[in-house]
Amino acid sequence: MKMQSIKSSTIDVVGYDEKTHKMRVSFRHDPAREFCHVPEQTFQAFINARSKNRFYKRHIQDAYPC
Repeated sequence: MKMQSIKSSTIDVVGYDEKTHKMRVSFRHDPAREFCHVPEQTFQAFINARSKNRFYKRHIQDAYPC
């Protein structure tokens, strides 16, 4: 899984594995979290979102448990 830095006040880096559809989100002040069965288009929308934190809270946080 390749991790990439993003511009966000709360999120530090994110990674996505296209084969397993697993996503990892590392936060600046909280433990990292993993998400399973995340569609690639959801990951791309997250990366391209104007507010990464808002997108995370609305569309990812409680939607893709492992």
